[in-house]
Amino acid sequence: MPIQGETEALIVEEMDPLREALAPLIRAAQSDYHIPGLSLALVRHDRILWLEGFGLADPEQQRPAQAQTRYRASSLAKPITALLVLAQQAQGTIDIDQPVGSALPGFRLKARFDQTAQPITVRQLLSHHSGLPSDLNKGLWSDEPFTEVRTRLRDEYAAFPPNLIFNYSNLGYSLLGHLLQVVTQTPFAAHAQQTLFEPLGLAHTRFAAQPTFDDALAMGHRNGDRFAPLPLRDLPAQGLETSAADMARLSIALLCAGELEGRQVIEPSLIETMIEPQNADIALDLGLSVGLGIFLEEQSIPGATRVVRHSGNSLGYTAEWVLLPEQGLGVIVLANTGHAERVVKPLAEAILTNAMKLEPEPIPADLFVAAAKTPPTPTVATEPTETLPVEGHFATDLGLIAIQPQQDSLCACMTGEQLDLMPYPQGWIGAAPSTSDQRGDEPEPASLGSANLRLLRELRLQTRRIEGREVMIADTPQGERIIGEKVPQEPVPRAWRERLGSWRILNPDPGFPVTDLKLKLTDGKLCLSYRMPVLSPDRIQVPLRAVTDERAIILGFGRTRGDSVQMVDHEGRARLRWSGYLAEPVGRSDEPKAASAGVALGHEP
Repeated sequence: MPIQGETEALIVEEMDPLREALAPLIRAAQSDYHIPGLSLALVRHDRILWLEGFGLADPEQQRPAQAQTRYRASSLAKPITALLVLAQQAQGTIDIDQPVGSALPGFRLKARFDQTAQPITVRQLLSHHSGLPSDLNKGLWSDEPFTEVRTRLRDEYAAFPPNLIFNYSNLGYSLLGHLLQVVTQTPFAAHAQQTLFEPLGLAHTRFAAQPTFDDALAMGHRNGDRFAPLPLRDLPAQGLETSAADMARLSIALLCAGELEGRQVIEPSLIETMIEPQNADIALDLGLSVGLGIFLEEQSIPGATRVVRHSGNSLGYTAEWVLLPEQGLGVIVLANTGHAERVVKPLAEAILTNAMKLEPEPIPADLFVAAAKTPPTPTVATEPTETLPVEGHFATDLGLIAIQPQQDSLCACMTGEQLDLMPYPQGWIGAAPSTSDQRGDEPEPASLGSANLRLLRELRLQTRRIEGREVMIADTPQGERIIGEKVPQEPVPRAWRERLGSWRILNPDPGFPVTDLKLKLTDGKLCLSYRMPVLSPDRIQVPLRAVTDERAIILGFGRTRGDSVQMVDHEGRARLRWSGYLAEPVGRSDEPKAASAGVALGHEP
């Protein structure tokens, strides 16, 4: 049947009580978190239950946010790119288990690991298990075409061996987009438009490196201020623009075995392949489960057996997309403020939780969920893990944390701040309750320290040895997650000590500068320190481990971790190379010409 409400706001009668309850909370959250505009859609099976915009798409022009308002949806691009790749596999033009080097001629990295290791495959790119670096920061926010990633990666090292650990990689999806261009002989954005967006009737969806400024576009904001959009290189990874109304249509197609308004627009087998767990045997992934282009969860939303989701967070915009296959429900929330996940994620989950309490409809036998595969089981380690004492320095997502004894207890120190720790059952440690906690008072935000320290207060921690690595585990609402790795106790080589100090980026991107770059010692540990003022006012600091006199590795897991910091020869001078940037020393004489930092495909121990 035709989908109602595809061009205007819609609320079905049974959703009225939920809308009346949530609308004031949505408006209050918009005010509290400086979100001018927000659009959402809720679908069940083949119909839309709720489709509406709140606030303003553009406060300067007083344009309201509507169901058809177009937002930059950032990483919601990845499920789309994954579908396009799987469609080509179904046609026989791509084999996702083929090595990337064979599928995409000219792709290669500098070898960091044993050459006998398995090559990177297309499937590993799709599931973020390729071991590629997360990003190539140089050129990310520029008008450089995404096809340049293949060439630029020749000067970079892999971050991890393939299939060691989940490592979210925008670069991997840029390579997938390049591969699609090669096999289809069509520009990536045009191919997506012709083969997916037009058949689905997605009139407000496109891949665009530069936003198209028209009355349908929501203007991005940061901290309440209008944010001028920057060009984006990694189009297949982050370049999606879409509306709540369009995402409702896509959600219905996925929940209905690829059928939309009586037409088969997506092959059911593609959807089945997409949501099949890919990493059940990877020990370092712990409870994380991923498909191809999407994340999989079990019972993370009350009442839902299986949760399929992806989020998007970019400069000026935030998105959350969630499907519940067994319940036949889907929700999308789009906002024109960056880092608004504190609003869009709980809002999406609240809508779904309450929608499940409504009188359920019978699920037609021909819907995709009727033939869905067994829900994924939580990832478990393939070998026994060893719990270790929680002491030492750890490279974590929150920064360098030193956990050390203090009298009869432990404390965690990070960036000059300190947090008292205490033991909890089953070998966990965590923040000791404050006086205000014991009294039941609400502490003042300032008393909790920095944002990262406040996050640390909420976590229970444990150290284990998994796959030969000493890792820090956090017990989170989503399950156990690795958040860091122990920094080895070893001296910093003289060659790196002589490089301590400030460095100046020689090839900056005008719209997205990296400033105040330093090599420094923190608690005797070699660290790379810098600022990205467009991204955050905070200083970013990551610990390094020197593997040779010419190359060091950023320790830990997650974004930027595993990346190499190299000393290279550039025009006869030694220069620091990191994530595509070249830097020269500030305030001291240049070093002599650097020794060779390794050749492409050469092995380095």
